[in-house]
Amino acid sequence: MKSRSKYHHGELRSALVSLAVTEIARAGVEKLSLRSLARQAGVSPTAPFRHFPDKQTLLAGIAIEGFEELARRLTETSESNPDIEERFIELGTTYVGFAQDFPVHYQLMFGAVLGDFSTSKELQEAAASSYAVLDATLAEMKHSQSLDHDVATLGGLVWSSVHGMASLVINVPTASVPTVANAAPRQAVKSIHENMRVSLKMMYRGVMR
Repeated sequence: MKSRSKYHHGELRSALVSLAVTEIARAGVEKLSLRSLARQAGVSPTAPFRHFPDKQTLLAGIAIEGFEELARRLTETSESNPDIEERFIELGTTYVGFAQDFPVHYQLMFGAVLGDFSTSKELQEAAASSYAVLDATLAEMKHSQSLDHDVATLGGLVWSSVHGMASLVINVPTASVPTVANAAPRQAVKSIHENMRVSLKMMYRGVMR
């Protein structure tokens, strides 16, 4: 463990976020404690409060980190796929892949714990930045086919669909042999795992029609 004197500016903040993510994955949000994280980090009980005044601010910090990583991944995917159909499909797989890689971040970013983000300008800006990549692609889709629906309507449809895919992938286990009662839903989630690009292609072509 590091002592307080070994943390440089900003390093403790990053360490607290990392420890919090691990703790949430292990025991859930309800049991998360800043003082417990201080003990794990080997710093004084009050040290975390200089970076996060309360637990809610820490949770917002995790979500911000998630939105920044999602924006980075989506931007990279967008810039490497000039073909709009392929870009749409890859953006979808990138989104789901992010949810799989960062499930704690993902749940905080899009769950009910943090509410509507109204108390954090930084959180609002981080969320907007990640959504802007999808927004730009949808605007290009609308323009290329002179689609009747506006970008906001298209965004609601596409985002809710891909978000639903991501949520099912990270929340519904498919490894165990399904029983008669849950065979159909688990088979549907398994299909998303195995045929994600096919599903996204169907979505793209449906929208473009």
